[in-house]
Amino acid sequence: MDWFRRLLKAREGSVIAISALALVSLLGMTGLAVEIGNGFAAKVRNQRVADVAALAAAIAYKTSQLLAVAQNTANDVVVANGLSITPIVSQVSVGGVDGIQVSITTAVPIRIASVLTSAASYNVTTIAVASLLTTNTTGCITALSNSSTAVSASGGASISASGCALVTNGTIVSDNSSAKVTAKSITAQAINDPAAAYNQNAVTTTPTARNWTLKANGASDFVKPNTAAQTALCYVNKLTGYSDPDYAGGNTGCTSPLVVPAALSNNSTTDWSTGYTPRNQGGISNYENSDYSCTYTIPAGTYTIRDLSIGGGCSVVFATGSTLTFRNLNMSGQALTFGDGDIGITGTFTVNGNTIVTMGNGAHSFGTLAIGGGKFLQMGSGNFLVVGGINVSGGAWLKVGTSTNDTVTIGNDGAGNAIVVGGGSKVCFTSDCSTPTAAAGTFSANGSVNVQGGGSLVVFPKSILHVINGDLIATAGVIFGSGLYIIKGNFQNTTGSGSDSMNGVDVTFAMGGTLNFAGGSQFDLAAPSTSNGYGIQDILFLTKTTSGTSISAGAVGKASGLIYAPYSNFSSSGGSSISSNGSACMMLVVNTITVTGSGTVNTAGCSSQAPGATTGTVRLLQ
Repeated sequence: MDWFRRLLKAREGSVIAISALALVSLLGMTGLAVEIGNGFAAKVRNQRVADVAALAAAIAYKTSQLLAVAQNTANDVVVANGLSITPIVSQVSVGGVDGIQVSITTAVPIRIASVLTSAASYNVTTIAVASLLTTNTTGCITALSNSSTAVSASGGASISASGCALVTNGTIVSDNSSAKVTAKSITAQAINDPAAAYNQNAVTTTPTARNWTLKANGASDFVKPNTAAQTALCYVNKLTGYSDPDYAGGNTGCTSPLVVPAALSNNSTTDWSTGYTPRNQGGISNYENSDYSCTYTIPAGTYTIRDLSIGGGCSVVFATGSTLTFRNLNMSGQALTFGDGDIGITGTFTVNGNTIVTMGNGAHSFGTLAIGGGKFLQMGSGNFLVVGGINVSGGAWLKVGTSTNDTVTIGNDGAGNAIVVGGGSKVCFTSDCSTPTAAAGTFSANGSVNVQGGGSLVVFPKSILHVINGDLIATAGVIFGSGLYIIKGNFQNTTGSGSDSMNGVDVTFAMGGTLNFAGGSQFDLAAPSTSNGYGIQDILFLTKTTSGTSISAGAVGKASGLIYAPYSNFSSSGGSSISSNGSACMMLVVNTITVTGSGTVNTAGCSSQAPGATTGTVRLLQ
């Protein structure tokens, strides 16, 4: 054993032992590096296969809407790439976008590094996700209901969003092959299309077939965060007293834009009455042009008169530069002319007989204003105020030359009406009765506006803000000047065609009630397409009502902009139609959509905006 003891004591033996142990460690580290490299190479190869398999599976799913078909397609791609494994295929959501996920796992053998482990291999897993939609799920037609009839077409009805998306939280239903529902893409909880069983599909997408995603809760109220819309609805809430649960504090923190006119006063005891009298008999006769002429010229000055009555055949002229105050003015004569200057009539201004009354520029204030029997009242620019209502009938007309910075303030007649126009009459807050003119001040009517009978017309001025503290009911023509309209109640349109139609450009209507177009009415209304200071860009109607919104009884019209009624059931029936205007876009955000008979809803002009449209292709999400 002496040789062994000498070996243990020798320094050379220690070096050999340490070298042997180091060699084992070095071989292990080298093997580990090689194994890691093999695993990385396998992962790169598998990722390529998974990407291709995910794209193919997503295309298969979009065509079939069956996950099993997507699984079989992924299997074929994996096998074709030399892998004898079965991928795992599932439907997932990444960042709110639906997709098909393919997971591939393969075993990598351990060879050189076996000195460090007893395992024969280790697993490498790769995942790829391909999208089913390339954009978000907002659409130009959005039905927020999750009901089984959220979007419904029957008879020969048509719902068309061929340039963009139709999105709903519920089911899309067509009861026969003639009831068409078409969109560029569709997101819905389900599709009920009995005609598809007979190869007569009524629910379709174009240009890519079956470009749809079936999912719950795919639609959202994307208008609610819009601050301009919230402000407009706050103005409505101040009129109605409604507390909106969709916003903190009920969305009532704004100041009401309604202006309620205060009563005017006149304490005069002097009355004037015209007639065929000699001059210098006192009162107005002092200004008679000649004896018994019944023609009067009143020089400039300040006049406070209790009652002025102008009899048949008489004419009166008030010179420019006057300040005039009356209690009541009854015009039954031939002509009445006021030059420039301020005029106040604290009681009733009644115009009768075949006459024309002209007022120059200046502030014009009235207690109540009634014009009938084919009579005419025309005034220049200046602030316009009526404490009571305006009633114009029998072919008469009122023209108010509203200009920049002028305000229009109207009370009501005690029966809730601010303006009543009928019998072929006209009320125009413009320099003429065709083109709305600018008014930077508020247009405020403390009651309903009612336009009755064929041939009647109301023309609103351009104004940043119009307030109607009641309903807007029109069976005759209406021209809306640009701006935001706050309406406490309902918007009802049963106008006819031609001059009895309803038109407006750069307008937005925020209402407490519902929207109803019926009775063969024709309309062409357009929201602002840019932020130009009038109305709300791209928004035409806003309401939180739960009452139905309807286009019925042959109503035909064009609407450019968004109709927002998230709690209202929208319907079109009786041969009615609503569509975009030219290249503009009409959008709907409502609770449900029901189109029956030969009704039509068409948003064809939305292709350039297409907030929910898809390309019909898939892409890798990860």
